[in-house]
Amino acid sequence: MTMINLRNLENGATEVREARNYNPTPDAEGILGKYEVLLPEFTTGVHYAAFQKYDPHPNAKYNWPDGSNRMQPLKFASFAELNPGGLFILLELASGSYLAILPLAGQYSMAWFVPEQGKLTIAFGTLGTEAVAAGEPLPLYAAACDDDPYAACRRVWEAALPVLGYPTRMRMDKRYPDIFRYLGWCSWEQFKKNINEAVFEEAALEIERSDIPIRYMLVDDGYVDATKESALRSFAPVADKFPHGWSKVAALKKADKVKWIGLWFNFNGYWTGVAADHAMPELAEHLSPIPSGKVQPAAGFLSSVAFYESMVGGAREAGFDFVKVDNQARNLHLYRGTANAVSKSAQNSQALEAASARHMDGLINCMAHNSQCLFNTRISAITRCSEDYKAGDLPNARRHLHNSYANIPLLGQTVWGDHDMFHSNDEISGKMMAVSKAMSGGPVYLSDHPKQFRAEYIWPLCYHDGELIRPLAPAAPLAECLILDPFADGKPFVVIAPMDNRTAALVAYNLTEPEIHVNVVVRPEHYRQASAMIQPTEAPWDAPEEGLLFYDAYAGTARPMGNEESFVLEHFDDRLMFLCPISNGWSVVGRTDKYLSPSTVRIVFESPVELLLEVAESGPIVIWNREGVIAADSFSCHSMGDGLWRVDLPQEHCLRIVRLQRK
Repeated sequence: MTMINLRNLENGATEVREARNYNPTPDAEGILGKYEVLLPEFTTGVHYAAFQKYDPHPNAKYNWPDGSNRMQPLKFASFAELNPGGLFILLELASGSYLAILPLAGQYSMAWFVPEQGKLTIAFGTLGTEAVAAGEPLPLYAAACDDDPYAACRRVWEAALPVLGYPTRMRMDKRYPDIFRYLGWCSWEQFKKNINEAVFEEAALEIERSDIPIRYMLVDDGYVDATKESALRSFAPVADKFPHGWSKVAALKKADKVKWIGLWFNFNGYWTGVAADHAMPELAEHLSPIPSGKVQPAAGFLSSVAFYESMVGGAREAGFDFVKVDNQARNLHLYRGTANAVSKSAQNSQALEAASARHMDGLINCMAHNSQCLFNTRISAITRCSEDYKAGDLPNARRHLHNSYANIPLLGQTVWGDHDMFHSNDEISGKMMAVSKAMSGGPVYLSDHPKQFRAEYIWPLCYHDGELIRPLAPAAPLAECLILDPFADGKPFVVIAPMDNRTAALVAYNLTEPEIHVNVVVRPEHYRQASAMIQPTEAPWDAPEEGLLFYDAYAGTARPMGNEESFVLEHFDDRLMFLCPISNGWSVVGRTDKYLSPSTVRIVFESPVELLLEVAESGPIVIWNREGVIAADSFSCHSMGDGLWRVDLPQEHCLRIVRLQRK
């Protein structure tokens, strides 16, 4: 077995390597070769792979390469603990540095981790049967070493993408769809497959009757014309459920209410593919048999283009504005045993990207946790980052919260993470889910019945028109929580996100199972990590000379930070906090009726006697003032104690400039 030597990779260095000395003809498993990885001494690490220890179906058939939405970053100390098929590893070295290793996917092959006999091995192959043509590039891995674990995670992608020819791009180089800057609703978790024309008309009517500013609706699974074997017959909806096709659904759109409507698709047609006796004659020459007996896009990129043009272009013609495309990772499995599964699946992903960019105003990638999916999002900016949310399910809520955040060091370099839909009326985790969606910076869409919306959990997410209040970058774990088992280690899981005015938002979670008390400690040095996921890259944030204000968003209390702030979370629970810079004796908390209150206000000017603010939407704001009394032009100011002041701006749907003076 060929060796890869990473023992001497210097701190600050990166390395990208293609496969060498391989057998051009795949073996029976579609593998071209394996490399043993020689590593520096390490203390612990985290392995990103699907169907690991805490998945409820760890031994599910077809675990790999069907990554589904099941990627779970798992802490480990020995490679003997790991499942095969890993997509990423971050090691904490004995030297104190961090080593990130990213197996790569190209146009003709992909690589993945295969721990063998207690050692780390990288395998690569086509998952197919035909030899790879001589001279074709076969990317193997990228590695980066850095004192900062987040720098290592970022730099390994920055090193890999130019070598690969940018099959995907960094998050900052993509356009975030305008649709997903607003609050939405999805049919799945409430109705599952029990949807029809009347259900959607009623849901839209109830949304209009409510005060909740839902701006888009998503038609999820349940409309598909499929066989009993879950194979697609056609892209048209089932006639007995939608007798008017999509015309009635498309007609639900109103410029000042539900402005956009999206459609769910299965990447493979449906769960097992496309039926051999499908009802799409226009695609007959572009579909060919796969080992299961179903059909999929045939060899050659033009067949992939034809299939996804029909899927996505047809949805646009029917009046849909965006798509959510599911089951993407399964495509590799369906093609396994054909000429080159990796190449064909990559062509399909690229064709979906092109069709969505051409016809749609947005694309959400879903069930897309394998390398082929990760490396083929050149245009799309959003990918689901966890398993499905399930209403009223406590164990799933713990896993969902952890994985949604913990996958961001890998996924968040190239996409915004979609934390999935949620029920605001979930008695177990409704508010916690709302806060996590706010911290994600990604899409936020409800799924409970419109008659059951919990307005007090929803309004803090957005403004009157449904525009979401978002962080500057997706929330991710603190560095000390990157390599952590929050279920078994007896420690809190703490995440951080950057907001306007160089304010940091943190959420601490107790995810222990079985539940025990956890002690949370927040220190000023944690503030430096707020910039970890910002693109373009920013240096760690230094606290200002006057220090930071610690604001407990749930208690509504504030105090200048000392060496640390500590508290206990006794059971499954969370705590939202802000670290707000203090400058000239001022600190701006913002509209505390919103989860991410500091992002509702922009500091225009400040001096020892004056503070000028721009409020995105008028409403009461909270300011901390070190000393004296403050007054605002035309508005009353009330002391709340401990230096906090409330400025009583009227609730109006307009931007407002506020001038405060210290008396």
